[in-house]
Amino acid sequence: MRRWMALCGALGVSIAVSAQPPAPRVLVTDGGAHTSIAGPGAPRHIVGLKRLFHDILMDTGVKTYGLRYVVAFDDKRPGVAIPGEGYIGMHRPANCNWYAGGFFDLSINNKSIGSTPIHSLVGRSVGTRGYADFVFDTPLSLVRIRFVALARDDALYCQVLLEPKTEIERLRLVLRCYPSAYVSNAERHVLTPTRDLPQGKQADLDLPRESWLLYYDRIFDTGYVSQKRTGVGPCSVLWPGSQAEKVAFTVGAYGIETVMDLEPQLRDFRFVFFDYKGTKNEDAMADLRRRAPGLLRQLAAFRFVDDSVANWPLAEKQREIENVLAAMPDEKEAASGYRAWAAELTKQIELLRAGGPGGIMAEATAARIIRKWEQGIPTLKLKALLKGI
Repeated sequence: MRRWMALCGALGVSIAVSAQPPAPRVLVTDGGAHTSIAGPGAPRHIVGLKRLFHDILMDTGVKTYGLRYVVAFDDKRPGVAIPGEGYIGMHRPANCNWYAGGFFDLSINNKSIGSTPIHSLVGRSVGTRGYADFVFDTPLSLVRIRFVALARDDALYCQVLLEPKTEIERLRLVLRCYPSAYVSNAERHVLTPTRDLPQGKQADLDLPRESWLLYYDRIFDTGYVSQKRTGVGPCSVLWPGSQAEKVAFTVGAYGIETVMDLEPQLRDFRFVFFDYKGTKNEDAMADLRRRAPGLLRQLAAFRFVDDSVANWPLAEKQREIENVLAAMPDEKEAASGYRAWAAELTKQIELLRAGGPGGIMAEATAARIIRKWEQGIPTLKLKALLKGI
């Protein structure tokens, strides 16, 4: 029995030993990166190019959000990422609402950060939270786009954090959605706190009185079925009105692009996203109206900091891996790799704890190493266990 439990532990399999219900958690699944050749259905300018996808799922227990990094690469343009229609997509709960092919596009001084290949994309579960960090090291600024999901919550919180390398004169965020279905025989609407804008209407929002939007389709409501499509439900976004200079959109007949000109002197921008898949329009409207004031207050005070990276117990983890490797003196490559990771983690965690400039990159680098470190442990433990049999 002891050996069986040790084997399960090496494989990362937990054994229930208590009737106590588990504490609520966010289950984060990193699907890893994979590539394929962009086919005819892709945007015309990337057809035939190698396309990179990297998905992270965050299951809160009541809602699963799937975030995606997606860009193309051309061998004739080394070091350049080529977004199709965007580079951060949301493929779950519904790939049409916050568009899976790219719903989030930030530009600095009129240049999209998506043209710079991503530095790192790391997802992790910490207590009652799940994190997904998209980090870009662009010529103009370090940028971390962090999504946070809370256990038993249906909202997805987002922070854009900047460490500029030059003067920022203009910041623009474009959000893209196809509410409820990919259809053109539709009746799109956008609801604000003060008005309901029908298809074809252009709007400049009255900030900060209008600081949330619900995108829906009056025909393709949840469950409406046509020959080709079924309505899935609306989607929405909230943000502090003071962080934007201007927010404008036209209620398109197919997709809707919302353009936010952000305050260029700010360095911390916050949003809450909802995908109301499975919820009727009227119910989503009522829910958002009821919750919006509290959500906006919560967002202003929301703590996006993840202390788990800065406080990762490196000394304890080093002792653990040394004990495992002591039983396998022939695993010289693994031992060398873990020593190099430990040295780099020591440096990056010190930088992170010191605060100040460089924190974004220090945390991103440390988080990436921690992920590799933890991914390698079960395999090494299993090798050590089998060696002793």
